[in-house]
Amino acid sequence: MEIQMLPLLYLLVKLEVVVTSPSLIADLSLAYFQSRDVRHLSYLSCNTYAVTAHYVVETKNIVGNFIDQGIRTSVIMIDEETKRLEPAITQSNIPLGIYLDASCTKAKSLLTKASRNNLFDALHIWLIINYAENKTNERELDAIHFFLQLNLSVNTDIVLADFRGDYYELIDIFNYGKIQGNGLELQHYGTWSKKYGINTFSNNYKYKDRWNFHNLTLRAVSVILERPKVFRPAMLTELGYTPGVSAMTKVVAQLLHVLIQQHNFRFNYTIVGRWIGSPERNSTLAVTNSLFWGEQDISCTCARIFPKWLNWVDVFFPATTTLETKFYYLIPDKGVGDYENRFLTPMSPGVWWCSCAAGALCVAVLAAAACLETRPEPHVYAFFSVFATTCQQEYEDGVQILQESFSSQGRRLILLVVGLTSMLLYNYYTSSVVSWLLNAAAPTLHDLDTLMNSDLELIFEDIGYTRGWLDNPGFFYYSGYKNPKEDELRNKKVINAKRTVPLLQPVNTGIELVRTGAYAYHTEPYTAYQVISKTFDDTELCKLGSLQMMQPAQVYIMAQKRSPYKEFFVWSLMRLQERGHVRAAQGRVSGPTPACSGSTPRALALGQAAPAFAVLAEATLLSVLILIIEILWHRFTTRKSKEKIKPTKHKTNFKIKSIQIQI
Repeated sequence: MEIQMLPLLYLLVKLEVVVTSPSLIADLSLAYFQSRDVRHLSYLSCNTYAVTAHYVVETKNIVGNFIDQGIRTSVIMIDEETKRLEPAITQSNIPLGIYLDASCTKAKSLLTKASRNNLFDALHIWLIINYAENKTNERELDAIHFFLQLNLSVNTDIVLADFRGDYYELIDIFNYGKIQGNGLELQHYGTWSKKYGINTFSNNYKYKDRWNFHNLTLRAVSVILERPKVFRPAMLTELGYTPGVSAMTKVVAQLLHVLIQQHNFRFNYTIVGRWIGSPERNSTLAVTNSLFWGEQDISCTCARIFPKWLNWVDVFFPATTTLETKFYYLIPDKGVGDYENRFLTPMSPGVWWCSCAAGALCVAVLAAAACLETRPEPHVYAFFSVFATTCQQEYEDGVQILQESFSSQGRRLILLVVGLTSMLLYNYYTSSVVSWLLNAAAPTLHDLDTLMNSDLELIFEDIGYTRGWLDNPGFFYYSGYKNPKEDELRNKKVINAKRTVPLLQPVNTGIELVRTGAYAYHTEPYTAYQVISKTFDDTELCKLGSLQMMQPAQVYIMAQKRSPYKEFFVWSLMRLQERGHVRAAQGRVSGPTPACSGSTPRALALGQAAPAFAVLAEATLLSVLILIIEILWHRFTTRKSKEKIKPTKHKTNFKIKSIQIQI
């Protein structure tokens, strides 16, 4: 894959040379610019030598050749038009070639100024022509010494055209990092001759030919929340959980470690406690301001980026991983507002005690009914009848009702009530409730409103972006867009809330407070699960709830503004992503995610059990209505039977008396 980086382009002709063969120079420069696909050119010349008609004609011919080949060209005299010189050499967003006549007396000062302004970057390509008339060892050493003083880096593109008799040898000149202490690098680029034109030795992408960084030391800044007394670079790359090292830092460290091994460079680490810091001097040292001040070259961590911060740092694409945060809490037994109260957990002691109480009540009522029926040992009859009904059986004591005036319908009604109660408290909670819970959403907090209306006290992990969110009202870091709910949450549950513990807590302490059921702890899932997996049992895992505070947001490695290493690292990260290194690093760092096994039943909210209680209420009302109808019917039939029996009794007594008199 060949990536054409055709930015601001300079053509340099050997310093302190005599004018020779302008047409040859024109052919060489035109061939070079065409090979680099330049479309815009600024020809910087001067009046160092006496201007002759021949010189003017040659200049016009050179410019005409560029224009004829579709290269837009402008001519500037660097010793006269100083006002127009500055725009010609400053940064441009379009590929721009600059043809500099190095025989000018101000050529060296111009190059020195370009070095001070950091113009030797990926947008500038230099071509230096060494004339045969001026080719001496002393002058070659002088030229090399001059370029050693310039601020060159790995993205510098300088080619020296050295005359070899019948052709020019093209030598690539750059430096992996002068600021970092590396020396000048020379590589063969190709040749050019009048007969064969330009011939490059390699058609590879630039950084493939600059693969080995020769043990370059880059200044890297990373973040550890609690700075260790003794720092080891392995703390950033080891697979296990390291206190204070976030997951995104570990992912970046592992990816950069792969590049370190491939390209032979190393890091000199600086450890700070925050990602984002003010760019003002004497501010608390952080990743962004250390890069902005030029004290560091690259971040061995990553961060979520907002537009304002792009004025301070550059970012490397693609994103290395994502950042998300959640509130972790235990589902409370009761809540406030829209949150539904909780009911009995299936198969818990409360359910059994409730069943026993209902059974005892049924025994008492049935015993009273048995007494009215004049049954022998009514308490025994009542107990075993209820017990048998609970076992879905029937109990008969073998005693016949002697008096027809008392009906056994009350017993049947009690048995019906006992059966319905048993089915509700036992079968319902062991069968139908389970299916409901599997299909229904867990009764957890689902948005910031329910969190604000709950009784949970909010606590946060002591981490840089949380401190930034707390200290900057109106900064919507977690949402990523204007969300008034964030400010409302901060005011209601943080600033104006009554606190029983400090707001910022370390992970171990925060998770232990969550286990009490009175707190909601804000942290990253990776950090939370490192502690939860070691301390929570299955029952607590089933009670554990979480509320997403920040949706997964892409995070990026940062570097200095206009960093000379940006192009290299972007290309390298794209290669790592194509080859699966990014996903592999994310998988190694992700860690365990404990989940509820499902063997522990989940408690049911009253709202979910409403249909069952509605059926029970309807059955209760129906049973009471049937009881009233039976009582009224019993009274009605009893009164009628009494009215029929009374005349019959008088007549019988009269006959008996008559018989006695006759006897």
